[in-house]
Amino acid sequence: MLCFILTATYIHISSFMNPYIGLSLTPNASNSWVVHDVDPQGLAYTSGIRSGDTIISLEPKREVQLLHQKGVFLVTEAYTIGVETSRGQASEHTMKPGPREWFNIGFSSIVELLLLLTGTYAFFNQPGSRVMRLFYLLNLSMAICILTIYTSQLPLSNYILAFCAAWLPYCLTAFYVSFVFRTRLHRFRWLLIISRCIAVAYSTGLAFLYIKQWMMTDVQFNQGITTVSTPVAPSGPTNLLNFILCATLLILIWMTWVYRKSYNRKEQNQLLLMLTGILVSLIPFIICFAIPTLLQGEPLLPVEYTLIGFLPLSWMFTYVLVQRSMLDFKLVMPRLMIHGLYALIVFLLFLAASHLHSLIHISLLFVSFLLITWVYQYTLTRSRKKNKLNKDWLEHQQLRLTVRMAEQQNMRDMIHVFTEMFHKMLDIEGVIVIWIDDKHRYSQEGTGIFTSIQNIDNQALDIEVLRQKVDLAQVWELSGEPTTETIGFLGIGHKKNRTLFSAEEQDIIDKGRLEAIRMLVNGRLLSDLQKRYEYRVDQTALHEHQIRRHRQFNDIMMESQQAERMKTSYFLHDQLLQNLIFLSRDLEELHDTGETHKDQTAVWLECLYASQRDIRQLCDDLYPHIMDRSDLEEALQWLIRTLQMQSGIRMELNYNALSEELKHEPLKSTVFRTIRELIMNVMKHAQASFCYIQVHTRDTDLILQVEDDGLGFNVHTTFDTATGHFGLISIQSSIQHLGGEFTIHSSLGKGTSINIRLPLTKGATEQ
Repeated sequence: MLCFILTATYIHISSFMNPYIGLSLTPNASNSWVVHDVDPQGLAYTSGIRSGDTIISLEPKREVQLLHQKGVFLVTEAYTIGVETSRGQASEHTMKPGPREWFNIGFSSIVELLLLLTGTYAFFNQPGSRVMRLFYLLNLSMAICILTIYTSQLPLSNYILAFCAAWLPYCLTAFYVSFVFRTRLHRFRWLLIISRCIAVAYSTGLAFLYIKQWMMTDVQFNQGITTVSTPVAPSGPTNLLNFILCATLLILIWMTWVYRKSYNRKEQNQLLLMLTGILVSLIPFIICFAIPTLLQGEPLLPVEYTLIGFLPLSWMFTYVLVQRSMLDFKLVMPRLMIHGLYALIVFLLFLAASHLHSLIHISLLFVSFLLITWVYQYTLTRSRKKNKLNKDWLEHQQLRLTVRMAEQQNMRDMIHVFTEMFHKMLDIEGVIVIWIDDKHRYSQEGTGIFTSIQNIDNQALDIEVLRQKVDLAQVWELSGEPTTETIGFLGIGHKKNRTLFSAEEQDIIDKGRLEAIRMLVNGRLLSDLQKRYEYRVDQTALHEHQIRRHRQFNDIMMESQQAERMKTSYFLHDQLLQNLIFLSRDLEELHDTGETHKDQTAVWLECLYASQRDIRQLCDDLYPHIMDRSDLEEALQWLIRTLQMQSGIRMELNYNALSEELKHEPLKSTVFRTIRELIMNVMKHAQASFCYIQVHTRDTDLILQVEDDGLGFNVHTTFDTATGHFGLISIQSSIQHLGGEFTIHSSLGKGTSINIRLPLTKGATEQ
């Protein structure tokens, strides 16, 4: 820490005395210096110096240094620069710190100080904790990054940043793993060892390389100006830091995703909070600086704007370290991610709009902005509704926990008052009451010499055990009735003068014992009543939910029945009735004229044949007569042949169900109707090329399975009233009526698999 403070003080003073000029020169044929490039972030650009200008003077010459890198000379220290433009106009510019330099120095100093104070606060709270030491080193590494970004001392900052590029990702990974995966740290020791070895090897290589380059540094005097030649490229350490941070972030996301389900709710909250904080803090740096710099060499934003996230990252880590018992972070994370993603997308849209000049492109970006805003509002509304339900449930659980804790505390306070009063009425060493709470654990409250007794072990206690553990004069078992179980123990110590109890004192002891029994029995009764009340409330809520579900289900079934009636009605009206009207009209004409023709007779016959086919199809839909003439296997084979010819979908039946139950109703017709309805759904909606039907028995159950390779669908909205899946709802009703189970496995683009289990035994079916 002292080393960092000294280094930071030197760098800030040097940056103030010699601010960043941002000027690179090249010598021309006449041994004069020509401006090669001007950095917009430097003082030379704000002073009006541009590429192609000729340098007349650099003052004071004895202190001016030019850093030679890749054929150009960087001006690192100069107070006054004389310039002659291409038009022959001469001017002199003084390199004094401006408002930007003051802001950079002040801002970086404040951020570094806050990072150091945060890390130091956490470290001194728990100096023996490895997690706190890693957190302190992480804050120190982030402060070093801020320090090197806001400085004009390029050679020194490049050296420091190169070492920081190796150790910052290691500190971040080690702290994250040590805190989040502290109970499973042995699984990630290989990752920490590899990361540490890479950091040590890279640091050693850098030290060797920089020492070698320092020994090979060529210092020359050209026109009275000191030129220092070094092959170190300023972009090398920065690109390395970008790559290592991106790789580290991907590793942390992968680790969190793989091991997220193996933690309890509290650990998942901490895991989600820390990962979200890392993403929110580092995403601006990754998206706007690291990735664009690695891919195209130019960032979208200057690095000093993207590293501001280091400070909230440190504060978030501090909050997690201090506030261990937080509320469920899953309630906050969805909305936080929605806000963050929307802000990032809108920022990128505005950034893209600033680089566009075509009105058409800007209009397209504006339309995209409106569309993204609508999606953002819609998603936020859905998240708010879902979040309200989760908050209501959480508040209900908190209320129940608060009532339970208040009940336990009330019981303890009552027993405490009782023991204090009982102790004051007798001249004894102390009183102790041991009772069994609602979780069958022993709790105790004592006075006098029994105040400091440790918690009683949760094991079977009796009078002899208590006399051996505690020096008591008398011990009684407390129970409501002789036949009831023991609810506690009452023990009193010896008299201070070690004499026997008088008759009056013994009478007080007996009355106190009865009061203790009454108090514990009433407390147990109150606890039981509270449990029964909570159970009744839960059962009432469950019944109300089931009633709402049944009402919705009945509404859907009524809609399904009405749809089937309408389908049959339209079928009879539009086909059979129209054919009969046509025939009756022609027969009336035949009756009046007495003449007919072969073509007309052929039309009548075709109309009759069509009506016969329609009636046969309607009968098959209502109740296939093949069910009475053959067994289930033959009926299913006939069904699959018929539907395969109609649809062109390749179908395969695997039937291996030999059971006498399948020869009787209603199981036989239910299986046939179910498979037919499922295949019809495949034909109508799945757009599949293959359908596999399997019927087999397993122990006392009949298993039905229908699979297809079609489009699939969202299972969560299957039974929504707006979706119209009346066939699946009807199937579910029939399966539940027979005591079976109905499960659907489907996802968009990956087909659908429907599994049905039906009990074959009569008792199970009736149940």
